[in-house]
Amino acid sequence: MTQRTMSGLEPLLALLRPLTGAVAAYSGGVDSTLLAVAAHTALGPRALAVTVRSAFTAPGDLDLALDKARALGLNHRVLDLDVWAVPGLSANGPDRCYLCKRAVLTPLAALAAQGVALLEGTNADDDPARPGRRAVAELGALSPLAEAGLDKAAVRALSRDLGLPGWDAPSNSCLATRIPTGTPLTPAALERVDRLETVARGLGLSALRCRDRGETLVLEIPPDQLPLARNNENTLVEAARAAGFSGLIIKERTSA
Repeated sequence: MTQRTMSGLEPLLALLRPLTGAVAAYSGGVDSTLLAVAAHTALGPRALAVTVRSAFTAPGDLDLALDKARALGLNHRVLDLDVWAVPGLSANGPDRCYLCKRAVLTPLAALAAQGVALLEGTNADDDPARPGRRAVAELGALSPLAEAGLDKAAVRALSRDLGLPGWDAPSNSCLATRIPTGTPLTPAALERVDRLETVARGLGLSALRCRDRGETLVLEIPPDQLPLARNNENTLVEAARAAGFSGLIIKERTSA
């Protein structure tokens, strides 16, 4: 690790070293990976990275997270969460992200009892009004990346300098975000959007979102990938129809 990298990482490590121990929420994304590695660097075996596996997590994303944890030598555990048993969550109301974040962090908080800190990966760019932040506050979780003043660009730069896998990976979100608010979440609805995203990625598309709009599937992709999507439109339409959609709309992605 270079002196420049250590200098950039030091504010984060300084926050973590005084902790008795830590349980860090680890999804395998850029933010949570840097947090887990920093906790491991500062605390060694007293740091535990925990991945919560649920129906909201695309299988491919989970596999990547597990592969990263093994490659990085993290002290790592996987916990299963039955999202369908969380009261109100499948209704997919405006409080979905709050209910989900609280459900994810609650078992981690139980592991973090007896003076061990609960850590999560909010960075300094994240909107403090996001519903999930309420759950973070209620459960007393710490957000070391934000506290250290690390925004998304700084997180990526440090991750790159540390040689962390996926430092340049596009931002991602759970499968539930593909279903419009107010439309009930079901296993079948999540499975079919995941199936379409898997097909799209197999064609070379990335940073994409498949939005379930009832009878129609909307494939949102970055502008520079529109030509590739258009060249494979017949394959995508066939996959959408096989999943039960009547049609497919390809459009430029403008949101998370």
